[in-house]
Amino acid sequence: MEKADNPAKTRSLIENDEIDILAVIKTIWDGRKYIYYSIGIFLLLGIIVSYSSTTKYKATATLLPSTERSGSNLGELGALAGMAGLNLNTMMGKSSGIPPDVYQQIINSYPFLKEMIHQKFNFPNKKDAISIYDYVVSDTIETFTDKVKKYTVYLPRTIKTALTKPITTSIVEPDYGVLSISKEEALAISRVQGQIIMEIDERTDLITISAEITDPVLAAQFVQKAHELLQAYIIEYKTKQARENLAFIQESFDENKIKYQKSQVRLLEYKDANRNLISERINMSYQELNDEFELVSNVYKGLGQQLEQAKIAVKESTPVFTVIEPVQIPTNPSKPNKKLIMALSIVLGGFVGVGTIFGRIAYFHFKTKLG
Repeated sequence: MEKADNPAKTRSLIENDEIDILAVIKTIWDGRKYIYYSIGIFLLLGIIVSYSSTTKYKATATLLPSTERSGSNLGELGALAGMAGLNLNTMMGKSSGIPPDVYQQIINSYPFLKEMIHQKFNFPNKKDAISIYDYVVSDTIETFTDKVKKYTVYLPRTIKTALTKPITTSIVEPDYGVLSISKEEALAISRVQGQIIMEIDERTDLITISAEITDPVLAAQFVQKAHELLQAYIIEYKTKQARENLAFIQESFDENKIKYQKSQVRLLEYKDANRNLISERINMSYQELNDEFELVSNVYKGLGQQLEQAKIAVKESTPVFTVIEPVQIPTNPSKPNKKLIMALSIVLGGFVGVGTIFGRIAYFHFKTKLG
């Protein structure tokens, strides 16, 4: 006990420029009470941290988007490369799929986030499903208690704010043709920004979408809405050109359909009006109407074929997302990791305890020399 209480009397830890392992172990054993105290203190801190931290639940979904391939079929060579984890089509520049960076840019873009805040969710403290925007706005509305404090305890600040607040009139802001975000929307966007975590495996093209939120049901809903909205954005991105081409052909087809019907009616009416009449003039007029009808008919039928091809092109360019792992309501919290916190507390407590033992030895050693 005397050695433990007075570290200066412990045997030298270094003899002949070599560390005496047995002396080190004995010194630690003699001062083990400091290790116990340190571990106990750090365990207590770990318990406080783990039980005072906000509990969060993580929901995930794994998707596999379809990819378009062009070029020659690599056959067995491509299959063998795939088994080895290589994608020869991608390496040779023959993949027309969407680059992974595009997915990340989409979920971080303001149009995407603006649509997310207007999606309806079931909040734990709300009876009906409401959007994140409405939830944030309802939080900013003053309650009766807030109004009482405003005109009692905070009356001087209320008067100062009213005097310094600039006079505003209800002016409708002009539409500048660009994305406009209100203050309330900006506040709601700040609540969801960074909540959606996306991971893309470039080898397998698997997309994992996850979110960590305090409520498990809300976390699952958030991921579900996010991947549905992402699919809609990707489909719109991939089919934009095909849809624009379809819209152009559809418009031309509708216009020529009217011309075709009118030309057909004129030809039939002329035939009915001049039935059983034979003359060069009648034959000439009939030929003109018939030629006009055939021309319009050929254009109309050609546009009809193009219209069907354009519809097929839209379907072919529409990506299909296969849900590998659907969203599930998490049952166990992802944060805080209490086991990890406890383990780190014990390890840190042990290190600090050992450090305290050798720190006391160094302190008494220098104190003895100076004394």
